[in-house]
Amino acid sequence: MLTKHGFLSKVFVAEEPAYRDVLEFSPDIVSYSCITGEQKWVLSSIRKLKDLGSRAFFVVGGPHPTYFPSMVENPLINAVCIGEGEYAALDLAIAFEAGEDPYRIKNLYFNVGGEIVRNEVRPLIEDLDSLPFPDRSYYDRYRFLASNPYKTFITSRGCPFQCTFCFNHVLQRMYGNASRYVRRRSPAQVIEELKEVNAKWGIREVRFSDDHFVLNVEWLRELVSLYKKEVGVPYSINARVDVLDEEKIALLKETGCRLVCFGIESGRELLRNMVLKKRISDEQIFQAARLLKKYKIKFLSSNIIGLPNEKAEDAWQTIEMNQKIGTDLPWFSMMQYYPGTEIYDTAIREGLLDADYDVDKMGSYFRNEYLKQGNMNELRNIHSFSILVSRFRFLEPLAKILARKVRPNRLFQIIFKLSYLHLTFRRSNMGVLRVLHGWTFYRSRIFG
Repeated sequence: MLTKHGFLSKVFVAEEPAYRDVLEFSPDIVSYSCITGEQKWVLSSIRKLKDLGSRAFFVVGGPHPTYFPSMVENPLINAVCIGEGEYAALDLAIAFEAGEDPYRIKNLYFNVGGEIVRNEVRPLIEDLDSLPFPDRSYYDRYRFLASNPYKTFITSRGCPFQCTFCFNHVLQRMYGNASRYVRRRSPAQVIEELKEVNAKWGIREVRFSDDHFVLNVEWLRELVSLYKKEVGVPYSINARVDVLDEEKIALLKETGCRLVCFGIESGRELLRNMVLKKRISDEQIFQAARLLKKYKIKFLSSNIIGLPNEKAEDAWQTIEMNQKIGTDLPWFSMMQYYPGTEIYDTAIREGLLDADYDVDKMGSYFRNEYLKQGNMNELRNIHSFSILVSRFRFLEPLAKILARKVRPNRLFQIIFKLSYLHLTFRRSNMGVLRVLHGWTFYRSRIFG
């Protein structure tokens, strides 16, 4: 958006040389995209740039300040962006260029000498085709990113479902339950972006990272028909099993879909639907798995351990469901209780979290050390063995004994990390050296 309107901008991947590069570039505005769990690092990075002499205006956007806008109260920060950032960023740049007061820009909260200025959010961007394509040339200076043949695209925004552990129900409330919360780009525009990226950088595989790729069958038919003719490389998607019927799966197979990712979350239907509000039955999971197997499309399942009042047998039931359906890539996280979500309110109400629980204690999605539940050590151990036992059922009896009788330890963590690395190899469809490079590049963000 900034480049389209004539502003000079650069992206710096935060490694040690980047700080010198930022100072040399001498920007008026420095912005960070921040997910929850990275906020401490963001603040330390801003402090370092200021200590090195930067006089920039510091803005933090992304999921964390959207849901925890109190971040703006930290004196290191000049502003935070709430929600969609394209037009807020553009308005801020225009105000700086014109020397005007920026403090009434919608979607931005400001810290003006300790006084907090809170502005309302602007309406959601309904016409996604009106936005410029992401400028991937920003990353040309980082060889690992620029040469990655596994490219990610987003064709929509929003999710209509109300899962208690997810952010979407919170965001919908923030925007007044907007009638057009779920928005899609046109198939023709998506294909145009794909062709442009392929011409400039080359694509070996496409990752569509939309929350739900197959909700609208008419849109799907049009997109994949164009995709097969004009792009034609393998791709992967996210979906819900309750909307994955045979017609859609056949379309995906015919047009080169290699991998479908869907959420099981819990193998116990009562937890899945009463606690998490997934509203997905066991039979729908088994039926989707059967169809994907029939059409020879691999699938990744996402699963959660550490739910409120979850028993060890519930967690093992989740692993056993993955065994039964033959999950190709079983992905497991520990439950993260984000303040503001419905499941967080449940945990507080049931006394499983301290009333003054601090979101700054949260780490990566593979750790949960703050839930006050008597069996958490066993649940953490089950998580350590989850990927391995999902793939190799004969290890389950031994894993159950170790999970119950041994405290969490470094060896169990290593077992999980090696299992996760093996899963990453199998998911990525890329060479060993590239995956290992990516592992070293991202490991601190993955595991905390």
